[in-house]
Amino acid sequence: MVTPDATALTGEEIRAGSRVLSIFENPLNTRILRGHVDGPQRLAELLERIGWAAQSTVRAAIANLCELGALTKQAAGDSPRGVVTELSAAGQEILFVADEVEVWLARCPEGPIAPDGEEAKAAVKAFAGGWSSTLTRALVSGPITLTEMSGLIPEVSYPALERRIAWMRTTGQIEPVEKERRGTPYVVTDWLRHAVAPICAAGRCERRHMEGESARATSTEVEAAFMLAVPLVRPRPDAKGRCVLAVQVESGKPDDDDFQLAGVTVEVERGEIVSCAGEVGADPDGWAVGISTAWLDLALDGRTDELRIGGADPELALDLARGIHLAMFDGR
Repeated sequence: MVTPDATALTGEEIRAGSRVLSIFENPLNTRILRGHVDGPQRLAELLERIGWAAQSTVRAAIANLCELGALTKQAAGDSPRGVVTELSAAGQEILFVADEVEVWLARCPEGPIAPDGEEAKAAVKAFAGGWSSTLTRALVSGPITLTEMSGLIPEVSYPALERRIAWMRTTGQIEPVEKERRGTPYVVTDWLRHAVAPICAAGRCERRHMEGESARATSTEVEAAFMLAVPLVRPRPDAKGRCVLAVQVESGKPDDDDFQLAGVTVEVERGEIVSCAGEVGADPDGWAVGISTAWLDLALDGRTDELRIGGADPELALDLARGIHLAMFDGR
């Protein structure tokens, strides 16, 4: 399997969820965080807990996790060199994200991926790279060819996009479909769709613990997340109509406190989702609107109390919103 090079794709932006997702590109980080679950650890104690790893490598990883706010350092004893590290509140929530990443790896259609190996590293890097480069947003609109993607993401070079597509295809996150035009069209797999759970978990962790240090959700991330998740939803058998699911996102302009809506318009017929378009359509039969944290709580916890739901058929909107949580966690 080809392992992605994290520096190979230029033009990437830090997007909502990217900062936390990047932690899991190195499985050692998860082992170090889990090594702190029972309390503060000295370096020697931690090395025993996590198994073999070079001391210098572990030191560097601990320093990075402290910089991210996942671990904190404090003095231990009277010695000036006596230091212990412990999980912060952010670190505890990052471990929830780690659990979701590992659930996703276990769902790989080719067979469960062990979370501590090279295959897991390659899968997570390809997945995180596709998210941060907006490649995922382009792919969920598919089928789409590499040439078409290059036109949508001009800030990323064609060779870099080609490498990223190769990584996502090799790891089973996208697949080619029958050619109807020049070039090979690609679509996302259901396995990649289920990656929306760790994406949402990472995004909520950043909002709770890394405010001001991480990117806020834009229409790009909002549309991509909805378009990954909604096709997995199974509406009630008699459901039909047109529904808008939307997030209130900041305008992004300096000194502008206004919000704009970003989301999807979903068409349902006879209990089947027939389309999910990345736009907020007019005059829907039902709608559900909320700020990003309300949608993250819905996706991860099944809570709908912070969403505003209305329209001539509010039950349709409620059905789809609840369905996102059920699809993501699949009975868990």
